[in-house]
Amino acid sequence: MKKNSSNNNGDSSTSGKCVHCSGKCCRYTLVDLPTPRSRLDFDNYAWYLAHENLAIYKDGKQWYLAINTKCRYLNDDNKCDVYEKRFQACRDHTDDNCEYDGIYEPDLTFTCPFELLKFAEKRFKKMGKKKPKRKASVNK
Repeated sequence: MKKNSSNNNGDSSTSGKCVHCSGKCCRYTLVDLPTPRSRLDFDNYAWYLAHENLAIYKDGKQWYLAINTKCRYLNDDNKCDVYEKRFQACRDHTDDNCEYDGIYEPDLTFTCPFELLKFAEKRFKKMGKKKPKRKASVNK
């Protein structure tokens, strides 16, 4: 990821997007999740969703935990109070494909534990209907 040469402090080097944005990228964070493979994995992920302001996204083959909470350093003017000492993740975030241009829409979004568990059950039922792979016979 290339570094963003713009900042969010409103000075002359600020990108147009950041100047007019409401700090969308500072109002949540995504954490990579391992792909759930068992009912226990799905049950554990459902437990996350029992908590407020969390969602689980599936985008392609990647799963994410979305933590929907505002950064404590985003001020009332939607500017970063610690911009000069901001975290590396913030420095690495570019505005090339940022939330200002639109809403991020993953392939699947789960906000309720029971939605996720229902998805898991359908997945496991479908997996159960697949024919088992035959082992190739070895000619001696």
